[in-house]
Amino acid sequence: MFRKLKSNTDSDFRTEIPQYSDEKIVDILKKRDYYQPEATKLAIEVAIKRGIIFSEQDLFSDEYNVEELDRSLFPKIHDPKIQKRIRKSIARSLVICGIMPIVFGLLQSNKGNKVEGSLILLFGVLWIFVSAQLIKNYHKTFVIMLLAGAFLSLVYIVTKLILLHRFIFMDFFIASILFLLIAYGLLFIKNISKK
Repeated sequence: MFRKLKSNTDSDFRTEIPQYSDEKIVDILKKRDYYQPEATKLAIEVAIKRGIIFSEQDLFSDEYNVEELDRSLFPKIHDPKIQKRIRKSIARSLVICGIMPIVFGLLQSNKGNKVEGSLILLFGVLWIFVSAQLIKNYHKTFVIMLLAGAFLSLVYIVTKLILLHRFIFMDFFIASILFLLIAYGLLFIKNISKK
């Protein structure tokens, strides 16, 4: 529906738009410049059939001025289905992130650092478990636990890098970027879920 969508979803809007509520149709009309022309045209036809507007000329009234999209660090997503999809997608990525500490923990254990390796391995397993719970359903506690875990892992990594006694910028840079991406994903989930 939005202009950026690929052609394989083009036919979806033809079946979805006629089923939308009047409020959603009005929202499409107010943001019509951001939708594909075909989707906008269909929304106008549906609005005319339902009596929301009487003709395309009604779109020139102040009520239907094109609204700017919300531009913020965390975009507003009002559709609960889309919120759920995004939450599940980010949580799946977090599950994959949990593989790194498991592998690192196993490597540390094989080097002879049994206690450190076991703790890192346990951290990875807990990370995957909490992330998997976040896939099933949202709870604020899961997000807080993962944020705390991400912060602890950042502290651990930075401490390990400092103890190497040689500064390698890329190591710090990659650790910081990974932390920021994970933190953004978790805060985005928290922002769209609002429970």
